[in-house]
Amino acid sequence: MPRKKELSEDLRAKIVDLHKTGKGYKIIARTLGIHLSTVREIVHKWRRFNTVATLPRSGRPTKTSAKTKIINEAGHGSTEPKGNRRGDSNHKKASHVSAGPTDDRRGDSEHVMHIARDNTVYNDGDTDSYSSDSDEDEDPTASHLSAGKAETKKHEGPTSCASSDDETTEEDPTEQFFCGEKKIYAGSSVTMGALLLLLLAFILKHGLSKAAARDLLHLLNLVVPGCVPKSLRFLKKHSTDYNGKTEIHFYCPRCTNYLGVDPGNECSVCQQSLNRKYLILKAYYFLVMPLEIQLRNLLARVHSKLGKHFTRDDSFSDVHTGNEYKSERQDGSITLTFNCDGSPVFSSAKYSIWPILCTINELPYLERCKNVLLHTLWFGKGKPQVQSFLTPFINELQKLSTAGFCWRDEIGSEHHTTVTVKICTCDAIARAMVQNFEPFNKEFGCGFCYHKGEMVIKGRAFTRVYPIQMDGCDLRHMPETVQLAELVMGNSYDQSQMGVKGPSLLFLLPSFDIIKGFVPDYMHCFCLGVVRQFVNLWFDPLYASKDFHLTDEHLNDLDRALCEIQPPNEISQSPRSLSERMHWKACEWRAFALLYSPVILRNVLPAVYYKHWMLLPCALHVLLSQFATQDELNCAELCLVQFVAQIPSLYGLEHCSYDCHLLTHLTEGVRNWGLLWANSVFVFQDMNSRLLQMYSGTQSVSLQIFKNFFSYEKIIRQGSATLQDASTEIKDFFCSMTSCDRFTKSLNYIGEDLVTLGSGSQRVLTPREIAALQKNETLSWCQPHREGVTEYKRCVYKNILVTSLECSGTLKRNNSVIETSSCFAVVESLVVVPKPCSCEGSPGCSCRELVFFCKQLQRLTRQPTIHNTQINTNIAKFLVKVRNSNELCAITCQDIVSKCFMIEHVGQLYVMRMPVIETH
Repeated sequence: MPRKKELSEDLRAKIVDLHKTGKGYKIIARTLGIHLSTVREIVHKWRRFNTVATLPRSGRPTKTSAKTKIINEAGHGSTEPKGNRRGDSNHKKASHVSAGPTDDRRGDSEHVMHIARDNTVYNDGDTDSYSSDSDEDEDPTASHLSAGKAETKKHEGPTSCASSDDETTEEDPTEQFFCGEKKIYAGSSVTMGALLLLLLAFILKHGLSKAAARDLLHLLNLVVPGCVPKSLRFLKKHSTDYNGKTEIHFYCPRCTNYLGVDPGNECSVCQQSLNRKYLILKAYYFLVMPLEIQLRNLLARVHSKLGKHFTRDDSFSDVHTGNEYKSERQDGSITLTFNCDGSPVFSSAKYSIWPILCTINELPYLERCKNVLLHTLWFGKGKPQVQSFLTPFINELQKLSTAGFCWRDEIGSEHHTTVTVKICTCDAIARAMVQNFEPFNKEFGCGFCYHKGEMVIKGRAFTRVYPIQMDGCDLRHMPETVQLAELVMGNSYDQSQMGVKGPSLLFLLPSFDIIKGFVPDYMHCFCLGVVRQFVNLWFDPLYASKDFHLTDEHLNDLDRALCEIQPPNEISQSPRSLSERMHWKACEWRAFALLYSPVILRNVLPAVYYKHWMLLPCALHVLLSQFATQDELNCAELCLVQFVAQIPSLYGLEHCSYDCHLLTHLTEGVRNWGLLWANSVFVFQDMNSRLLQMYSGTQSVSLQIFKNFFSYEKIIRQGSATLQDASTEIKDFFCSMTSCDRFTKSLNYIGEDLVTLGSGSQRVLTPREIAALQKNETLSWCQPHREGVTEYKRCVYKNILVTSLECSGTLKRNNSVIETSSCFAVVESLVVVPKPCSCEGSPGCSCRELVFFCKQLQRLTRQPTIHNTQINTNIAKFLVKVRNSNELCAITCQDIVSKCFMIEHVGQLYVMRMPVIETH
């Protein structure tokens, strides 16, 4: 019978309904006039038992306050019988847990994952995706991890923790059809395996809660009975295969000392009393997925692509062409590039994620972008403590670099591979943090050289600048850095020595050079640094009296010019006006500097400032080209040095910022580890953006991200096999939900690196096209066919999208401009012509050629020329002025040199070769 003063069942159900709509405990309590703790207990009871009805006394949850709960979990004041206590083996001996210093972290009694004593993480139901209000009483760092339950689950095995009251423990009968060919109903084109895979992707993409996913299963079974499982257990079982492999690593709440996977009872540094449950409750931990597990699965899929880089003799290109890489390359090993940088999670709070991401240098660039490994994920306020954050990563690399690991390829052959880290990419702040150097605004703040910098007045304050030193500046080296760190540590100096604050944990990373292993990140120092700095300087009203100042009229003219540009697909963001530059992303600043500004600033900036600005795009076009010779690198280096050297005289010494100084180190990084695109941080920033989309609500953020990241990885792998014979519509839908490109619309393979997109249409060649064919000696075999040819609007050649002029005209994108072996041209049409062969007419005949009919762009006699006397070269040579012609030519894909960008301004037409700027 109901107890006295107990809320009615209708009122409790209303509390749950409000919680489902995304209301927080505090809002619900104020709305209904109920105590906050009562609301919390009712919601927790519903989540645990899936009911709000009054349970029998033996099964009724004990009402405990938050304070009593923490004391119970710490080992004091438990009201449970001795035999039923769920704690660690030292429950009786647990000492009182001290909260340490003032801490605004707060726990929560809801737990979505269990952590066993062997430190593996198991799911306890799906993470509810209800969004809660960001009240002060509800801390987004609440992690919902339970160590007590894990103790009992440990003996039941990993599968037992997946069960719940509403989920059957029997094997679901639909499991046998996951990879099978059984249709969901007679006559359907959708297999049961494809439907289940799409269902998993749908749940992950939209972050469905457990209740919403259960309702979706019920709805699908109402439409087509038996098409999907009735419980969530089967879906959770197939969502990820990393559940039992995720590790949780602890750190001390007082001194942030690394505690490892077993925190023990006391911190060895500050003697802080520790308790595993308390550390979990307060989220003093971070998650780790061992590299060995991920590499074993990845190498089995991509081992055939290792070392398949595009090469050219005596030219710099990808990582493998760098001098440092070639000097230390070992057979039977792979090398990694890693990135550690923070990304804010909530705009209203200072919480952020800090992942450690890795890529394999031996993979081609595009494959590296597709296969980024997530090793560590830290979530919290501010920055992580470096010693704790990097220790698991370094410990595993020490093991992999010496003992290595074994893995099997697709045919079952066994391989043994060692792993070393060679490159680290991150911004200036994170680089100084992990190097244990002074930041860039202090003396000797450069991590690449011994430039001291100097303080100058800027506005009403002071700033540190790094002008070019006439007598040169010595570069840093690893042995000297180690000596300086030992000097600081041995003499207990309070101040750093030549910018070195002490030993870095990266000293322990095998085969890693703490100086040369870092490369200047051009995304931050160039795109978000120098380019943004000078564009804002031109329009800054504080400098209205300066010669370089641009007025509002200039701004309007530039906005109109930008809005008329039709960039190719490699530029992901369409041009936006300079009036919105405060919202521009790094890729937009990059496109403005390299492609738009050389043309639209030509008659806007005063001549001396335009000439100075052109030093930047001239150098970056070389450093971001597909291949670059040593002479070209030397020329680019001189351009960058001249750009920085002229800043004090043109703009003032106070504008010679640290980002400008970093430009002088770009070329040295290229010589060591390949061109800028090979080590770009853009790929890692793209992954950080993906990670930030893999959580919903504010609860258990790191766990949600970890689970969803590896679930996506497994689903994409399953999709390659399950959807191999599926229809185009199913493949496209799967790709849109998973953001993968394993499948592409209507692929038609013409050659090894050439595919056409779309279905194509039949037509006959025009007399003008026939005449163009006859002019090309290599296409002399091609004769007009009575049955006609197949015309396509788009094709992909060596990962470059090329479209016809008609296709480009319908969109705000122009992918039809190319450079051939003889001229620049605009692709008018693409046709597939059958080759004469003995197998002609047979079903499997693939003897055909893709022919591009192009309008030639004639190079004008008078070209843009900006001669720099110090460098003795034309720094505008990458910019070519052309004019349209009606002369039609016929070429094949072998004649294509590169894709180009074309821009028309003030009646003039300019073309420039596209740099390597995109990650996909």
